[in-house]
Amino acid sequence: MKLIITTSREPSRRSRTFIKDLVTAVPHAVRVNRGKFTLKDLANLAIGWRAYGLLMILERGGNPSALAFYEVTDNLLIRRVLIKVGSVKLCREIRDFQRPLGINLLVINPSAVPSGLPAEVCDALVVMMRPKVVTRPVRKGIEIVVSGSGDEAFISFLCASTNRPCGPMFRAFKVVRYGGGKAPS
Repeated sequence: MKLIITTSREPSRRSRTFIKDLVTAVPHAVRVNRGKFTLKDLANLAIGWRAYGLLMILERGGNPSALAFYEVTDNLLIRRVLIKVGSVKLCREIRDFQRPLGINLLVINPSAVPSGLPAEVCDALVVMMRPKVVTRPVRKGIEIVVSGSGDEAFISFLCASTNRPCGPMFRAFKVVRYGGGKAPS
């Protein structure tokens, strides 16, 4: 199953680069240029590609501001969860960044995540990106690392074999969950 990652309309250069970096870090993700696609068009595209969902990067002031996850249900895109983000670091801005080559496993270890907002963000990322949930360190794959405390969380992607960053880094400060029957706005 695939995850489609796209932008809101008329994205900034920074948002487009953020999407490219996310697609690099999430092995089962596919980038789609939004163009003039409506949500209905994106739903049809997701159905055609047999994608389990769509991750839309929203922006404010030219910077990525939220990750909105939509699930394909009854030929419609239904918004399920939204993570408000800030302080985005692109791969080119990260020291010791390495491009993950030939890695097709995405993992997360919820037992290593502090309680509070980091745990909420971890749960939302499991819904959005569907990583394999592990309870001990792995030697292969890309690990989503969620750290922080209380009311802020920091997300990074690490290559498990080298422990070096292999995706973008960002801060999350709010998680919004939507009900089952709500249509996206």
